[in-house]
Order: sequence, then structure tokens, then C-alpha cells
Amino acid sequence: MKKYVAALAAVVAAPTITAGLVGGTTQPAVGAGGGNFGSIQVVCRSSHTNSDDPIVFPRQPGAAHQHDFFGNTSTNAFSTVASLTGKPTTCSRPGDTAAYWAPTLLNNGRRVVPDRVIAYYRTSRIRDIASIRPFPRGLKMIAGSSTATASNPQPTRITNWNCGDGVDGTAKIPSSCPNTPEDPLRLRIEFPNCWNGRTLDSPDHKSHMAYAGVGGASGCPKSHPVAVPALSLNFRYKISGPLSGVRLSSGGVYSGHADFFNSWNQRVLARLVHDCLNAGQVCVSKIGDAPKP
Repeated sequence: MKKYVAALAAVVAAPTITAGLVGGTTQPAVGAGGGNFGSIQVVCRSSHTNSDDPIVFPRQPGAAHQHDFFGNTSTNAFSTVASLTGKPTTCSRPGDTAAYWAPTLLNNGRRVVPDRVIAYYRTSRIRDIASIRPFPRGLKMIAGSSTATASNPQPTRITNWNCGDGVDGTAKIPSSCPNTPEDPLRLRIEFPNCWNGRTLDSPDHKSHMAYAGVGGASGCPKSHPVAVPALSLNFRYKISGPLSGVRLSSGGVYSGHADFFNSWNQRVLARLVHDCLNAGQVCVSKIGDAPKP
């Protein structure tokens, strides 16, 4: 833990990289209730699709249900943090070479090609935003559940559906979405933002992480004392009309989940956390900055 904090201090003390120059712009932000908060926005185009999962089924190509991948273009069953680092990305911030993936959306059995994913790194439920640290290199985590069902749904604060980019949504997919660019079908997944400070993964790929603010409290639990960015992924799909034939490759529409494998350029990530989250700034980005795969 001490070594991690010391290494982080060295990175943050490095020469300044203005957040707006790392892909996107910066503007001040004030949170609800007048408290400062910050966020980092990254927009990533869809990269590729396959049935690999380097977190759940490492070195077992084709063992998973079908996934759509975003960000790092090299992600496959054999991916490691070393193999991912420095590879091309479909994200709007060049330093974001992390791997993001989610189950493929199917409409009457046919794949719906995702439009993009909008990743938000926020200061959610952390009162002391200066305490938030970058994700450690190689961190793996999964949010949501592939086994959730209509009779046993997930909390909508973790995963929900909607038309458009709002935070709120429902466990059940909408019956239809308007045929407008502003209101695509959207699946939102919220990741935990407290780390145990010791392990980069766990047997269930979840227990090394925890959500801040559980039970109405602010901050991280003692078991997971290190505050990290609150990552939420908003997967957007260009599909309109009736959605009764839509499901996920992992099962029904209630089985929404997503995976994150941190292979960011750590110096860039640390600077963004420092300049945007710790400083209470909103650092935005746009799809035009994202390279095509």
C-alpha cells in the first residue's frame, strides 16, 4: 500500500499535461449541494467482436458468450496488461488504451453493432475528492451480473436501460426508442469505486472492489479504503422501433454487465485524475476525437 502511494506521488509530481490537451476540454464544475466534483469523459467507438473474455476465461478463446469490445483494439483471450499496453485504441483520449467490453446486443438473433460507449470517470459518493487515486496498472473488474433475471433483477444503480444518455433508467428494456440521434437505446453499467489496495483481481472478479456510499454513508468502507474513479459505461445502440426481440448474448435483457481491464497510459491517467477529479473539473471529450478501428 505504501509503495503504491509513493509511486502515485511520483507520477502526479511529473510535468503538467493540461487535461484539455489529452483529448477533450476542461471546465469548472460544482456538484449537487454546492460541493466540488469532477469527471473525465472518454468516447470509444466499437472495435471488434468475439467470444473471448481475458478476465473470466483467460487463454481460452471462444469460451465466453459473444462480446463487443471497445478501446484497445488488440483485446482477446490471451490479453495481459503487458500485451495491451501501448496498443492502438478507438477512444477519444489517446492515452486510454484500456479494454472495455460487454455482451453483444441481439435483435431477433442478429447482432446490433454498437454505435459507441461513453465512459465517465467521476468522483461519485466521495466527499474528499482529493483522495481519489488512479486505477492501478493491470486492475481488472466486472460490474453487473450475467445471471440476473426478471425474477431476480439487479439494482438499477448498477445497471439500467433507457433511451438517451441520462443516468436514470429501468431494469427492463424500453418497449421502443425514438428514431433520433439524441435518444439511442442505452445500457448503463456502474462500476465500484473503492479498492482494497492489495489485489488487482479476485476469484469472483468483484470482491477486491466495493461501492462507495453504501447505506447512505459517504466514502469508502474500511475493507476497501482506496478511493478510485467511479467508472460508468454508457453503451449506445442505433436501433429504433419495437424492442421486443432484443436481448443480450449473456441471456435476457436483465443480464447486463461489463468488464474493465486497466491498461491506460498510467502517466496520462494520473494527470487526468489530478487535473479533473481531484481539482473538481469536468473534462469532456467527443466522438470526433475517437479514431476508427
